[in-house]
Amino acid sequence: MSKFDPKSGNFNFGFKHMTDFDAPLAPSQRPSFETRRQGDILLIKTPRGSVLGLHSRELEVAQLDAAVWNLDESSPAAALEPSIATEIREELAQWQASRSGQDAQGDLLVRSLTVNVAQICNLACTYCAAGGDGTYGSKTKTPDLEKTEAQIANLLGQLPDGESFTLTFLGGEPLLHPDIIERLARHTRLMAAGRALRLRFDIVTNATLVDAERAELLAKLGAHVTVSMDGAPEQNDRARITKSGRGSSELVLKGLAELLKVRDRLHSLNVGAVFGRHNLDVVGAWKYLSQLPFQTLKFDFAAEAGDETASRLFAEGLCEVMELAFAQGGEAELRRLHVADHLFRTLDDQLRVRNHCLAGKNHLQLDTNGRFTVCQWFVGQRDEDLGGQVQVDEGERRARFERDLVDENNCGNCWARYMCGGGCMSVNKVKNGNKHERDLAFCDRTRHTLLKGIEKYVEARYNTTLDSAGAEREIH
Repeated sequence: MSKFDPKSGNFNFGFKHMTDFDAPLAPSQRPSFETRRQGDILLIKTPRGSVLGLHSRELEVAQLDAAVWNLDESSPAAALEPSIATEIREELAQWQASRSGQDAQGDLLVRSLTVNVAQICNLACTYCAAGGDGTYGSKTKTPDLEKTEAQIANLLGQLPDGESFTLTFLGGEPLLHPDIIERLARHTRLMAAGRALRLRFDIVTNATLVDAERAELLAKLGAHVTVSMDGAPEQNDRARITKSGRGSSELVLKGLAELLKVRDRLHSLNVGAVFGRHNLDVVGAWKYLSQLPFQTLKFDFAAEAGDETASRLFAEGLCEVMELAFAQGGEAELRRLHVADHLFRTLDDQLRVRNHCLAGKNHLQLDTNGRFTVCQWFVGQRDEDLGGQVQVDEGERRARFERDLVDENNCGNCWARYMCGGGCMSVNKVKNGNKHERDLAFCDRTRHTLLKGIEKYVEARYNTTLDSAGAEREIH
């Protein structure tokens, strides 16, 4: 067995040398993964027949001798020699007992706030979860800026000097009101002045309104920009339509062209695509979007009742995309996919993710009525309301959200729990009516994509190849 220590970059307690992996299999040739549990150790048999190991508590991965898979086989043909079986059990016991991982940050400081700049949109996307028109059912289209500024100032005032704070502009479509974005950003900078606070500005936009002036505003903020686009024009225009029913892709690409003019002053330029029963062409979307100059591609699934088949097809499509991306450009291209980058970071850092997101713990959401929730998808839901005062009721917030999601959502000993973080509260509520009752379809597609990601992680970390001079080198 060979195990990789990401902190030191060394292999340790091994009895098997690294071997090269075969070329990628075509989808039609690709059988599924098989898994077996040995305590906290998950044994993974890949479609190519390699055997991998994941320490689900310590977030370590290993390429294992193929004999490990036959450890508990009783048939004479598969049974191991007693001495080999004993050696393997001792190695697995040693690994089981290891303690190298640690929990990710677990305090309740609010370091992130999303502000709905506008609860109205210029598009009418068919799958819109914000009331179908960006309003979330509210008649208030823009926030009371004096109150919003006071709420931001209060959150900043609770942070120690030197901390970080992210302000995200959302809608509806936030670029309907660039003046509000500019004012809130200026106010945030003023409130943070002299305190060494690390500020970050994010925006999620459909990009149809981006012109030279709006692009310049985002450049001045050094913003992280995420453009919403679901694939090639023929794919995107089926769901992301204008209120007159026309496709939006032509406008998106014009907006993207303006953003590219200021790209060197944006912190990042990313794309977010939404899939579901309305759109399951994950591979087609990746082939188009990966050719555009986006730093990160985030592919999300829009959960709805009865989506189990669509969920599985989405996961299979995402796994195929991971295979294609890795074959095209190795780890760098693969990690343009947000799902892969998050997994690689988690495994490299060996930080247990105890919360799928930081909603209610380190993140809050503010709607145009000046009311707090913990998630954009909870806007307008009274049972998720945290009040509309300048200061959030800290006692209530802690009582409702202090417990880690892996515990609150009863993840038990699921091998994926410390990479998944307990699942999405919003998805749980959409599917089950209870934000802490796990959606099994979410769990299934998460485990499905994690297995593919772990396979690619091992390939990236363990494989060797020849460089241009003919010397063997390790791929990182």
